[in-house]
Amino acid sequence: MSTAFVVGATGAVGSELVKLLAESTKFSKVVLLARRSVDAATGDKFVQKTVDFDKLEEHSEDVRDLDVAFCALGTTRGKSGADGFYKVDHDYVMSAAKLAKENGIKQFVLVSSGGADETSRFLYMKTKGEVEKEIGELNFDKFIIMRPGLIETKRQEFRLGESVASVLMKPLKLFSNRFSSSATEIAQAMINATQTEETGKHIWDNVKIIEEAKKYSA
Repeated sequence: MSTAFVVGATGAVGSELVKLLAESTKFSKVVLLARRSVDAATGDKFVQKTVDFDKLEEHSEDVRDLDVAFCALGTTRGKSGADGFYKVDHDYVMSAAKLAKENGIKQFVLVSSGGADETSRFLYMKTKGEVEKEIGELNFDKFIIMRPGLIETKRQEFRLGESVASVLMKPLKLFSNRFSSSATEIAQAMINATQTEETGKHIWDNVKIIEEAKKYSA
């Protein structure tokens, strides 16, 4: 069985990931690095650590020699402002990646976004692209990038744009799985990605995420 740590465990995808890891027979130990307690983390396999993401490097002992790092950190410009968004989606994500690399972790699984592009003039896509590139330069044995479309989920906070898009996307999903995926599908794909034999950097787009999520194995 594998061991892992998770950052972003309280978000839409991260919380679903924790639920699935609780049920998974593939993981014997999961360390959660979060600002607050994660209610879904039930069972002896979970170790919860309350962290200050500005000082994430202080948690080396908590993650040393684990097998996998799962990163589902993210916020929005509307919620946190441009500077706050960049701090979370770039700086904190990179801190997690460096923590993993420096402590012998071989696999890094990242939730990014469809359309991620370091050359984009849009802050969101540009930041996602920069992070993908910079983590790639750390040369993990396996680096899997999840690039979902619209994420279907019930968030605690209301996001008008996502709500409108969700309504518009539902008819399209009947004909194509290119446009959206559920938080649960993304989380399941993240777990399944760690069980493949492939090495190096791989990008899973929305179609791949949905296909791989169907290959469920506890």
